[in-house]
Amino acid sequence: MSDDESIVIRPREPFTDLIQRQDADELAKFMEQPLTVIAESITGALAAGPRAWTVGTGRIVQGMLKGKLYQQVGREIKDLREKGKILEDYADEKHKYGAKSWVELLTVIDEDTPDADKLDALKEMFYAVNKVNATDGERIVNYQLFQIAKRLSSGELLLLKCINEALRAGDYHGDPNHLVRVDNWATKIARRMGHDLAALVVRDERRLTEEGLISPYVNSSDTRPHQANVSERNARLTDLGLKFCAAIRDYQIEVRSKE
Repeated sequence: MSDDESIVIRPREPFTDLIQRQDADELAKFMEQPLTVIAESITGALAAGPRAWTVGTGRIVQGMLKGKLYQQVGREIKDLREKGKILEDYADEKHKYGAKSWVELLTVIDEDTPDADKLDALKEMFYAVNKVNATDGERIVNYQLFQIAKRLSSGELLLLKCINEALRAGDYHGDPNHLVRVDNWATKIARRMGHDLAALVVRDERRLTEEGLISPYVNSSDTRPHQANVSERNARLTDLGLKFCAAIRDYQIEVRSKE
């Protein structure tokens, strides 16, 4: 080799090693990295690597995301259990709804890989089902709330959260006879949500109505639903909707108390 020649050694990407070695230990170490680091590593490796890497890469990425979600849920449940906030033996079959909610929570993570908003709602309702000192009747109701959370999309959950915030901020009248048109109500909510898309609010409020979380149209036979009237009482939240939002607040209080 001549004096003016040189060798450039490029460090191998961790994802490259993972694909080529398929090493469980390397995978475990890789999953401990922040998601941004993982994303950058995988993106760079795919951009520079052989086409063969694309086979199974989606499954690896999906598995990593699931692993992060399992880790997050596991830590929070462990912390609540150690603090005596949820049942010691919540997953025991004698606790019918506790065991079912635990299995279903893990199943949703495995099958759907929910985003942060959906996962938060599921954790909040899981806590409501399994918290200590809850009566059997409360556990039954809270398990139903858990089922509702499973059916709602992230957009619908965010809308419900915004409606509750509007209520707590005193934006709405308590008079059940005070009616407004749906499009006016939606415009007001969309502005509070920050996107100003009333049509998006109208789309998502339909499922909340179907689930009994917000009050339906007063003149539901109207052929132009966006011009139908709704009661502004409680910002349209029903007693079920208020219960759902209360369960969310209870969980958030418990999680913050450990900080």
